[in-house]
Amino acid sequence: MKFPMIIAVAATLGAGPALADPPGHAPGHAPAHGYYKNDKKEKKNKSDDKDNKSGQYQGKSGVVYVQDYGISSGRCNRDEIGAVIGGVTGAAIGGRIAGREDRVVGMVIGGVLGAVLGHAIGDSMDDRDRACMGHALELGRPGIPVEWRNDGHHYRFTPQGDARDGCRNATLVVDGRKPHDVLACPTGRGEWTFRRG
Repeated sequence: MKFPMIIAVAATLGAGPALADPPGHAPGHAPAHGYYKNDKKEKKNKSDDKDNKSGQYQGKSGVVYVQDYGISSGRCNRDEIGAVIGGVTGAAIGGRIAGREDRVVGMVIGGVLGAVLGHAIGDSMDDRDRACMGHALELGRPGIPVEWRNDGHHYRFTPQGDARDGCRNATLVVDGRKPHDVLACPTGRGEWTFRRG
């Protein structure tokens, strides 16, 4: 009596679903539903802004940066940028490199900020503000604002799409006032200058 019962239990257990890993790309086998597609899509999304293998960010001008200083999250970390650029000013900042082809930070250069943005705004900006705008031009996505604060001023800088000759349109709003439309054009690797938009 026990023997037939053992056979019945064994047959019931053996008839359950077979669990296995999804098949590979072997000929004649279709991939498991969503397994490979989602895996590849996830890997692609992770590498959109940052190269995961090298830990570097590709700038609009072709320069490779080792940090984004918060640009991809919609903010600019002035403290980190200030620590990196230290006392170096002007065009020299754009020329600092972390490696042979790696720049430290993008930079808006030139003495035209007062003429383009108005002297009250242009004169209140320092090298960290110029670096925030330059880095946003290098790494910022079109239409996504980048914000930061400096001595009580609130800056909201929004790079737009491409214009001709490698330039980018952008909008700067300071303390919620009237927006200033500018045309930012590359003047060197990682360096930008403003023109009236």
